[in-house]
Amino acid sequence: MTVKRLREALEEVTAILETVGAKSQSKSFKALLDIFDGHDGKSTASFLAELQQGLAQPKSSASKAGAGADKGKVDEYVRRLSEAGIDEVQFNVVFKDLQKDRAVRKGEADLIANMYTRGRSRWPKKGDAIDAVRRTFEERLYQAAKMVQVDKASLDFHGPELA
Repeated sequence: MTVKRLREALEEVTAILETVGAKSQSKSFKALLDIFDGHDGKSTASFLAELQQGLAQPKSSASKAGAGADKGKVDEYVRRLSEAGIDEVQFNVVFKDLQKDRAVRKGEADLIANMYTRGRSRWPKKGDAIDAVRRTFEERLYQAAKMVQVDKASLDFHGPELA
């Protein structure tokens, strides 16, 4: 499929949304259509690969946040946090080290939080960035616990033959 065909299909959806009075949805689709400008001749696969590559590149604000930061220290903490996964004991060890480490300044804290949370690039204070790391861990732990419950409920409902 070409980008042109995809764009045309999305334009049809936009027209339908306008017809049924879904103004905010129509507006969203119109904004989405802007990314297709000038790419009609490309295949959707190559176009989407380009988009993905562009999204994966760090934004300038993220690089500003880490200007002068100790990249080795940042990488070490991100690696240790990632290795902890949802193991609360292991996470707490790394988190306490991060909180106590005086060599971690605001720039490093911003980068660590950005890479661990996969979210914003800067926080108002160093403590806010570190708090974001804790909140992200707690969210991941909660989501993992929910999935265990879903898996258990699925087994209870369908029986052990699915296992």
